[in-house]
Amino acid sequence: MDKPVQPEQARDLNRTEEGSGAALSFTRTRLKVKDVMNPNVVTASPTEKIFSAAQRMCSHRVSCVVVLDKGNVVGLLTQKDLLLGIAQEQEGYGQLPVAQYMARPVLVVPPEMPVLEAGLVLESRHIKHLPVVAQRELVGIVTQTDITRGLIYLTPLQRVGEVMSPTIATIDEDATVAGAARTMSAQNISCVVVTRRQEPVGILTQKDILTRVILAQRNPTRTRVADVMSSPLLPIPPDYSVFAASRAMEKMGIHRLVVKDAKRVCGIVSQTDILHAVERRLAEEEKYRLLLVQSDIPMFMLDATGVVTYVNVAFLKLFDVQSHEEMVGSVLSDKGVWSGPADRERFLTVLEKGRSGLLRLVAQTAAGRRERLLMLLAVARDGRGEIIGWQGVAWPVTGPRKRKKTLCRNLRKRTLGTRGPDT
Repeated sequence: MDKPVQPEQARDLNRTEEGSGAALSFTRTRLKVKDVMNPNVVTASPTEKIFSAAQRMCSHRVSCVVVLDKGNVVGLLTQKDLLLGIAQEQEGYGQLPVAQYMARPVLVVPPEMPVLEAGLVLESRHIKHLPVVAQRELVGIVTQTDITRGLIYLTPLQRVGEVMSPTIATIDEDATVAGAARTMSAQNISCVVVTRRQEPVGILTQKDILTRVILAQRNPTRTRVADVMSSPLLPIPPDYSVFAASRAMEKMGIHRLVVKDAKRVCGIVSQTDILHAVERRLAEEEKYRLLLVQSDIPMFMLDATGVVTYVNVAFLKLFDVQSHEEMVGSVLSDKGVWSGPADRERFLTVLEKGRSGLLRLVAQTAAGRRERLLMLLAVARDGRGEIIGWQGVAWPVTGPRKRKKTLCRNLRKRTLGTRGPDT
């Protein structure tokens, strides 16, 4: 009996993947697998017939079944596995046992794994489903769609044209489903665009083959692609937002959309493309955050309500605060932060009006010092234009006498450093 990869092994595998080290430590802790997984798992037994398992997948509108033997996860049967059977033109395919075509061993993850880490596991292993196991018990399943849905809210994304796959596999409408399945399996893709006299007229997906060929018990070697394809095409333009495309897929229960400009089909955007784009964006944001951590300039971040979500070490020193816990979760507009009501009011005005601003303020530090500041607040918005917070920089402003003393001291050091040995 095959044993599933344990949660501890899943974490170790992910730690060893290139690019998944400390650079993602901040974003990977925001959202857990348990927050996005589906607790209602469709299962099958190893001895169950493939046709029966396929029926269950279709009736529950899922893309895989988890195979259990005495309560243990021993395999996974996906639409991709069913496609492989069609491509091989196996005689009596639907009556074969699930164990013959299921994927094994199965990589499982714990419910506490951060969603971004789970997404990296999917990408590195070229899979789309992860059973969720806690204390050796199956408690849910998380798919690429679930992870994309969770991560896309963490970061604004760009246009579809910037993340789509420009390479499109096509097949003539008169080709057989078996031929289309061989093309999809050979190229490791989940769909082909169907053409008529070189013009796109539809799309054939793994789901179409499952519902309209396998369950309908049609002979794939004699069934024309045109008879089972999804048509008409519902294309989106390249300048369509990634967020809107993801929501459209979710609403229609599909995993990809054809992208078409004014003249021709120019690409396909899938949940895989969007997930990869989200991961790249979050990695970029994490690199930026690391620059903040290491900077000598006091920097901070606020959420949409003005609550502190991040401060770097330089900001803590500026306000005489000992730890991040004392500052994160607090409100910078509190009365105790500013030396007087006028400073607090100027700060509040920028937040209430939802704008960026450059302010001269006097702060009251935790040690009771009055600190003159030049504070820059920059508003941050998501892809829909909604405010998601502010990023800020605070420069301490010294008085004229102190600036003069500092200037003289620096000049004295520079002069001493340039004197020769005989001077």
